[in-house]
Amino acid sequence: MRMLIVNPPAYKNLDFIREGRCMQTKSSWAALWMPLSLCYVAAILRNDNHVVKLVDCIAEKTDLKNLTGLAAGFKPDIVILNTAIPSIRGDMLAGAEIKRVLPATIIVVIGVFPSIYDKIILEEFPSADFAITDEPEWVIGKLINSIEASSPVSEIKGVIYRDGSNIVVNERQNLSGNNPDDLPFPARDLINNDAYRLPTNGEKFTLLSVGRGCPEKCIYCIANLYYGHRFRKRSVDKVIEEIEECVTRHKIRSFLFWGESFTADPAYGEKICDEIIRRKINISWSTTSRVDTLNPVLLGKMKNAGCILLGLGIESYDQGVLDNAGKRITTGQIDAAVSMLKKAGINSMGHFVFGLPGDTRETSEKTIKFALRNVDFAQFYCAIPYPKTKLGQMASESGWIVDHDFDDLDFTSSVMGNESMTAVEIKNIRDRAYRRFYFRPKMIIQTFREVKSVKSFFSILKFARWIRPGKG
Repeated sequence: MRMLIVNPPAYKNLDFIREGRCMQTKSSWAALWMPLSLCYVAAILRNDNHVVKLVDCIAEKTDLKNLTGLAAGFKPDIVILNTAIPSIRGDMLAGAEIKRVLPATIIVVIGVFPSIYDKIILEEFPSADFAITDEPEWVIGKLINSIEASSPVSEIKGVIYRDGSNIVVNERQNLSGNNPDDLPFPARDLINNDAYRLPTNGEKFTLLSVGRGCPEKCIYCIANLYYGHRFRKRSVDKVIEEIEECVTRHKIRSFLFWGESFTADPAYGEKICDEIIRRKINISWSTTSRVDTLNPVLLGKMKNAGCILLGLGIESYDQGVLDNAGKRITTGQIDAAVSMLKKAGINSMGHFVFGLPGDTRETSEKTIKFALRNVDFAQFYCAIPYPKTKLGQMASESGWIVDHDFDDLDFTSSVMGNESMTAVEIKNIRDRAYRRFYFRPKMIIQTFREVKSVKSFFSILKFARWIRPGKG
């Protein structure tokens, strides 16, 4: 069968990152991520002897008209559409247009949206024939085989489908038993790897999965809704083998090690670093971590293995807010983490969320001041009350939610207030935090000192315009 796998075009003139739980505009990062999940799906289907074409419309600047023309020329039997919540209307418009020119083509929707909203994806968007909840890699082959054989899909976990006029949501997958080592390497040869570059030095970079799942129970997070509650590590050998393939075959030496927390098992992180060092693999990389899983030995090895930046899930510098959010960390652990990073010589990226239960103007200001004093880079978000999260339930019961528009569920807009602040106040705090952090002379000088090319310069300028004074 002929498979067209699509990362849909820009929506409302915004380039979206749609990778698992990460649903943001490119301007939030000043860099575009490669579609890792789609490359996994492509590899699986190609191994099943299907003819596969992958189109990243964002990277290739393919608009809806050109996508439709491409689809008409390729004549796929099945189109697999990646989705994100804030871009869902644009994503499904792409599906509708493909369906218009190729009515017999079957549309399968993957991504976070069906995992959070279940049957709504088929209720609201008639062009979609099937949807997959949770990680699509474990389901897509079974679903395609059933479609090809015209056999029932009722027993395939993780599938949403139409049964006449009814929409059926099958039982969710049990992700804890899925071993990431069973997956093939992502089909990076089907994308233009030159399109994914770091904003400062312009170097090619890629995402590389180190594990999936999160055992934590933060009230606002959808990670365990999409990836499951168990941290499933890839074997060290598989991680290293894929790194070497990227270096030798694709000439990529910059990586984002993608997982909920690279340091969730410190011994595992050390083993990866030890092997990179032993094999003398010359790469640079960044990753994410909880603040309570770091130690000096691990960080020293990470530095020697090429780690240049570590993202920390801090959220707030107020203990009450942290406790309300279910973070299970302390401000003392936050202090210790940033101190260890400074000593190790690894840049820190703090991630902060405003508007969580118990957050006030005063606690938000405490968080901002902490960020200004302690982290090298920062991302500031508004709390989003996603359905199926504890925060979503709390916000709904408390009447905090003021905006249900999918378009605004992107962490940059504020769709809820809390006990102390309105949604407008929370958004203003978030916007001011960005301006205060990045428009300091120190940050301006540091940022532009690192710019290595004209293209990188304009990428940084685009980010600066996004956080310009007066926005919001």
